[in-house]
Amino acid sequence: MRILQIGNYPPPACGWAMQTKLLVEELRRRGHVCQVLNINESRKKKSSEYVDVQNGFDYVYKLVRFAGKGYQFQVHVNGQSKTGYVLALLAALVGRSSGRAVALSWQGGLEQKYFPRSQGHFLREFYRLLFRLCGKIACNDLRIKQAIEGYGMEPDRVAAIPAFSKQNLDFRRVPLDPEIAAFLGSHRPVFFCYVSFRPEYRLAMLRVAMKKFRQRYEQAGYIWLGFPSKELPAARQFVASWPPSERASLLLLGNLSHDTFMTLLETCSACIRTPACDGVAASVLESLSLGVPVVASENRYRPPGVTTYRENDADDLCKKLAFVTGHYAQVKEQTQLACGAEDNITRTADWLLEESPQRAKEPARDFASAD
Repeated sequence: MRILQIGNYPPPACGWAMQTKLLVEELRRRGHVCQVLNINESRKKKSSEYVDVQNGFDYVYKLVRFAGKGYQFQVHVNGQSKTGYVLALLAALVGRSSGRAVALSWQGGLEQKYFPRSQGHFLREFYRLLFRLCGKIACNDLRIKQAIEGYGMEPDRVAAIPAFSKQNLDFRRVPLDPEIAAFLGSHRPVFFCYVSFRPEYRLAMLRVAMKKFRQRYEQAGYIWLGFPSKELPAARQFVASWPPSERASLLLLGNLSHDTFMTLLETCSACIRTPACDGVAASVLESLSLGVPVVASENRYRPPGVTTYRENDADDLCKKLAFVTGHYAQVKEQTQLACGAEDNITRTADWLLEESPQRAKEPARDFASAD
């Protein structure tokens, strides 16, 4: 088969990009031709690893070109972005016009900005159109599958296959930069925060919780990382106005390689996860797998072992950070990925290639991922 993956591709690395990368490797291992149409922030850079996208016209041109060469599209999308929706819809229309309906990979949980929506809401019709244009859809768990089916999709066209896979845990421990090592050596506890400069990450709330926590634990430190390059200047400007003592408690990083990301995560005391729209998120599952305690916003999706706080409640977040710190040995002992990590990349490839339909339709554990 000839397959065109349409989605984020590293660099920079993120949950979506890692899933795409791992899936491409699996498809090529099986002998199929697989290309990536990169819509990540690196999309304009020329690379032998992916097909660049210079602008909207270039995107449509390349969709038509690949469709003409007989490629089957797989497009990754969620309910958080208007632009992402438009890109997915264009791919679905081009795919339909070429006689090959696209395979849609739906990312994230049930607390997204535009999904799900109740009957009668105009946004519901937009997403119904996208779903109906697609040949089949893969989502992260059974609850999201049921929500998509509520848009009029036949159950056998929607498969629940978690995005997180055991391959996410493959990494090589690497030396950390001196700046990072020095920060880790001068602060304790240190909290790992994978964030972006977007409203759903609640950075203002997180800052308040951090200040309150440091009133009790003066040596506490926080590492904010994951910012795409276009968001990093805004994040730096936000932090620049803080008092010197508060700035000293924060290490602000951009996007890291997967090896560095996992090495740093393993070294930190705990992980803070602020978005509620993410479902579970790869970083939460990676933390649990490494035995790193997680404090995350409550969204009905967090796996066992995660300490949750009320979304956008700085006082409750501070309270839960204090609980984890005060009972650290007990919390860490209970921190693990209860069901283990499955090979969901293989399942996704089976679903996409229709090599083993029954396997792809097996009930999925509640592992969602949107980072």
